[in-house]
Amino acid sequence: MYLKKLELSGFKSFAKKTTLEFPSRITAVVGPNGSGKSNIVEALRWVMGEQSMKSLRGKKGEDLIWNGSPVSPSGGPGISRMGKASVTLFFDNKDGEIPVDFEEVSIARKIFRDGVNEYFINGSHVRLKDITELAARLGLGESKHNIIGQGEVDRILLSSPRERRQMIEEALGLLVYELKKQETEKKLKETEQNKSQAEVLVREITPHLKFLKAQVEKQEMRARLENERTLLEMQYLAAERYELEEMKAAIANRVEPVDRRQRDIRKEIILFEKERAELEAHIRREADMRRGMRQEVTLEDRRRACERELGRLEGKREAAAVAAAAEVPRVWMVDTEYIKEEVKEILQEMRAVLEGKERIDGIRAQLLSLVEDIEKFLEDVGRGPSSKSDKQEPHESDEVRALTLDMEALGREIKKIGEELGAYHEVRKKREDAERGALSRIKEIDRLLKQKTEEERETALERERIAFEEREFRARQEAYERARANCNGTEEETAHSEREGHESLSSAEIKRKIERISIRLEGTTGADEQTLKEYHTLHSRHEFLKKELDDMSRASQSLRALVRELDSHIREDFKEGFAKIKSAFHEYFQIIFGGGKATLKITNYKPRNTTSATAFGGRNEVAEVDIRGKSQMTNAEEGGTDVEAENGVEIEVSLPRKRIHGLQMLSGGERALTSVALLFAFISVRPPPFLVLDETDTALDEANTGRFSALLKELSRKTQLVVVTHNRETMKCAQVLYGVTMGEDGVSKFLSLKFDEAEAYAGR
Repeated sequence: MYLKKLELSGFKSFAKKTTLEFPSRITAVVGPNGSGKSNIVEALRWVMGEQSMKSLRGKKGEDLIWNGSPVSPSGGPGISRMGKASVTLFFDNKDGEIPVDFEEVSIARKIFRDGVNEYFINGSHVRLKDITELAARLGLGESKHNIIGQGEVDRILLSSPRERRQMIEEALGLLVYELKKQETEKKLKETEQNKSQAEVLVREITPHLKFLKAQVEKQEMRARLENERTLLEMQYLAAERYELEEMKAAIANRVEPVDRRQRDIRKEIILFEKERAELEAHIRREADMRRGMRQEVTLEDRRRACERELGRLEGKREAAAVAAAAEVPRVWMVDTEYIKEEVKEILQEMRAVLEGKERIDGIRAQLLSLVEDIEKFLEDVGRGPSSKSDKQEPHESDEVRALTLDMEALGREIKKIGEELGAYHEVRKKREDAERGALSRIKEIDRLLKQKTEEERETALERERIAFEEREFRARQEAYERARANCNGTEEETAHSEREGHESLSSAEIKRKIERISIRLEGTTGADEQTLKEYHTLHSRHEFLKKELDDMSRASQSLRALVRELDSHIREDFKEGFAKIKSAFHEYFQIIFGGGKATLKITNYKPRNTTSATAFGGRNEVAEVDIRGKSQMTNAEEGGTDVEAENGVEIEVSLPRKRIHGLQMLSGGERALTSVALLFAFISVRPPPFLVLDETDTALDEANTGRFSALLKELSRKTQLVVVTHNRETMKCAQVLYGVTMGEDGVSKFLSLKFDEAEAYAGR
């Protein structure tokens, strides 16, 4: 990496855009006093972030902008003043030493008349901090040890031990770590302050937060009870719905059988009543028929008539028989007394039957026996005497035969009447049996009707109980619907509870729980909405502050660890670099002075302003706050005064052939050469991108100027040099020479010359 070119526009005396290219290792700028040579050095210092107007030979930012000229060189109107000034440095970055992905890196700064400054890296707006960090990475720090202005050659010697240490750190490239450490300590200080403020706020809001928390806990308890009640209500709805469904199904299962049984019983009663009515009608009809029957009377009259006729015939026959007794054998005598007795007995039995005293079967048997006797008698009479084999039958008279025939006819009539009476009594018996059966059936039907009526009454009572359960079901159904409408649960939660509620307690048990929770809720008072809002706001703030405190505590620990790490890194690198610079300083001192001795020593001294550890959170520990490296003189934990001593750098020299051991005794030239030796020692250990020397050889005599030129050539192998000089020996060591002139308009102009081209041109 090397400095490629410098562009100036409107900066001090460079009114027009001017470009200086640096193609060689040593570039010299020459010109008369007042021509604007030092403006180039100040432009380099300014574009690298210089903020001190004193170092730029101005009082305010507007002094850096071209202020115009009254006349031009031709006598015409001059160049008007400009509204801004800009300076741009271009670096060749092909080696990638600058950590950006560009082969050419430009650093620019602009200033406007209103005092606004703008910074750019490769045309992009950046902060001053970015420019400072980039300069620190390149070894170009705030002390600008690589830019030695006019009259500043012995600045290193005249600086304080602390400033010398700062220069060494910048020369070693430790400034970037110092800046990080400084920024970290600043953040640490701000973090501790913020932490202290947060702790105060936490202590302030904690008591009120506890009071609000107690109110909110009551509200939360009430909310939990309400949520529990809501959950129980949903479970109650689920259990109630499940029980209602079971109740509905049970009622439906009971209603149909009861109704069917009731219908069946009613049908059976109707059938029994119909059958009873039919039987009663049948009995009435039979009674009417019995009352309307006259056949029995007719048969009885005929029977009496036959008896009388039979008696008459019997009498006549007996008389006729007596008349013919003498003539008719005894065998023809008819036992009429027997027949008469038999007929009387049959008639008595028939009368008894008609009066209901005896059964008709006995009469039938006697009638049949009588009929058989009469038939036998008639057969015997029909056969007459001829039918007897051994005896002569008595002779029958015509009258007897006629009477016999009449008696036969009467016997047949009696037989017929007997048959009719038997048939009549058979029919009568059947009707009486049917009537008795009907009466028995009526009694059975009455018993069954009584039983069915009792069953119908029981089924009616059962149906009434079912109707009562239906009314209870409808009432529970309506209560369920009202409870469901008033339930605070969502449809999904209610449906979920309904799916699972039947697996838990019964609805009655859940309802008792709900009632107990409702009683507890009546005795629980919660916070109002404003209190809840205040609590949540204060709680959020408290949690935020606690989180911030935790974050700040972790950040504080992390920052302290980073400070310790940076301190350790700086100490180690400084120790190593300081030893190299010390050795190089001694070597360059001997080269310049031809002997002698020069050394650097680290000393501890009490600074004017001490830093107390209480600035960092008030803790009993010594804070490491200064980026310049300090030595702890006392420890707060041991009862010290929390005072630190700074580590500075002292210079000790011993000139050859002189008994001079202090810087105060050196002449101006000797101080300049000593400064150059130390400056070259810095550069030799860690060369900066470029080194600017503004008339640092002014105080040197001719002999020392030669040594100075030789050192420049040696140093140009390590870094790029821009030298502003009036010394010819110094000019000779340069490869490119810029001459600066200024006309009547006050504008600085350049004339350039490359010595290689000039020698070639002169040789021709």
